Amino acid sequence: MTSPVVLFVHSAGPQGPGEGSEPLVRRLREELGPEYEVLFPKMPGTEEPHYEPWRDRLSAELAGLGKGVVIFGHSLGGSVALKYVAEGTVVDRVAGLVVAATPYWGSSEWEREWALPEGWPAEETRLPPIFLFHSRDDEEIPFAHLDLYAKRLPDSEVHPLDGNGHLFDRGDLTEVVAAARSL
Repeated sequence: MTSPVVLFVHSAGPQGPGEGSEPLVRRLREELGPEYEVLFPKMPGTEEPHYEPWRDRLSAELAGLGKGVVIFGHSLGGSVALKYVAEGTVVDRVAGLVVAATPYWGSSEWEREWALPEGWPAEETRLPPIFLFHSRDDEEIPFAHLDLYAKRLPDSEVHPLDGNGHLFDRGDLTEVVAAARSL
């Protein structure tokens, strides 16, 4: 039997030891334990990210994996994961999504690159389970973005948290780990 796989899509910016999403990935690996494989591929152009190269990298990573992958997106990585699922390419292969500290994008010219498609999800759209996490003390992305996603994705599980900041490098990960394990 193969280990469950969590494919982690990181935030923008540096991702070296102690930077960006790396501390969260380290904590997830520790708390999920050795029975889970947590993949942490470096996304292209982290200092000046664009959706298409990140989408292509996510697609390439998923192509090498079987069914039942949990996609975990942090910050901009959550935006990429949600938009990728909105494009309809992976619903049957993905066990579910866990997204944390994800910005909600509007319709301005520069935001459209990351925003969910207009009208998505349609009523008949079949989605994998989606867990939304955001910490009230996030210093980068307004906490109100969690409510915007909750309204847009009413079937998702919404988890407001305290004490995790933007990077989820502190605070309690019990609910986050439970969500990943449930998938």
